Amino acid sequence: MFSKLFNPDNGLMIAMTQVTDCIFLSLFWLVGCFPVVTVGASFAALYDASFRAFRRGEKHSWRRFWSVFRTNLRGGILPTAVFLAAFCCLVWLMVKLWNAAATGAMPWMAFSAGALVGVLALGILSVLFPVLSRFENSFAGLLKNTVLLALANLPRTLALGIVNAAAVLLCARFIFPLFFLPSLAALVGSLFLEPMFRPYMQQEA
Repeated sequence: MFSKLFNPDNGLMIAMTQVTDCIFLSLFWLVGCFPVVTVGASFAALYDASFRAFRRGEKHSWRRFWSVFRTNLRGGILPTAVFLAAFCCLVWLMVKLWNAAATGAMPWMAFSAGALVGVLALGILSVLFPVLSRFENSFAGLLKNTVLLALANLPRTLALGIVNAAAVLLCARFIFPLFFLPSLAALVGSLFLEPMFRPYMQQEA
């Protein structure tokens, strides 16, 4: 009985492994973001490890995380600077728009239009580090390919922005989601990102 219960191929054990991976990958991502300059490498590692662990069923997801983290450590510094600058500007703009709408200085319809553009911009930013994790690019090539890929798949980019906007809001409001939501958001994001990548992965193959 116990041998069946603790069998790695048992459904319960698989579910427990995935829950554990979700929590630890999220914590690894958080630790990887602490030095700030390694934010890009941490995001790239989170996406790659989450995709392989949850959608491909690969084992040793923790080892995979740190392997991808080290691989993208140097190449992720400049993209991190671009990402943080753009993200901070985006947050500042959204706060300004919210305050203007809340005080009556701007119609809520205008705020909604601005929020839609903001979510789309977040979706474009959300493509950056998964591209870093999957393809070899120069810095300029990475930025160019990210924008072109995101704009060529606008519905998926918008959906990706909505998912990550919800994750950012939840993690900013509550502490508990930080223990699992980053990895979960990466997993959901892969549903939109992998169809974008597939034609180019086939070309490389």
